[in-house]
Amino acid sequence: MYGYEIIQELATLLSGEEIIVSSNGNISRQVYNYCKQPQIYLRGSMGLPISVGLGVALARPEKQILTILGDGNLLMGLGSLSTISYVRPSNLKILIIDNGVYATTGHQATTSGTLNYTALLDGFGLPNIVPIQRNDAVESIKEKIQLWLDAPELNILPALVDAKPPTLSNIPLHPEEIAMLQKHSKT
Repeated sequence: MYGYEIIQELATLLSGEEIIVSSNGNISRQVYNYCKQPQIYLRGSMGLPISVGLGVALARPEKQILTILGDGNLLMGLGSLSTISYVRPSNLKILIIDNGVYATTGHQATTSGTLNYTALLDGFGLPNIVPIQRNDAVESIKEKIQLWLDAPELNILPALVDAKPPTLSNIPLHPEEIAMLQKHSKT
């Protein structure tokens, strides 16, 4: 299973009312191509998706906020796990797509292979779903994604995937245009 396939499966389960905050690089390109608009695509913000997702969750408590990031972004922003554990917005969900590499910059290996996600997230006191594994059946993946979406509180779903992002062009929106999409979605 590849990360983009997880995002494609997620897209089939969305109502269209959610706001997705996606990390810079390949994940934002995948969200842009496979999920409904408008969303918040981060650029030049390595390590910040969880913090931005928290801010959006606090600013838009009536919406479900889905933050999607890769293992590289998680590793660069681990301190944000402590903050969300303290604040605990019930409308925030986090999906970690761990392919073990910095896919956008040349497939350099990350250190995520040393992580035990359940132990890590439990250590921060964060509710989490048993990670999606590379060899999970599609039905099992859909069930885990649905559990994550339906959770009545802050919840995290790690997904261990193979490293093979599709070749997608950059998002053709400037940051100002992304901000305007969100402004218009409030009305």
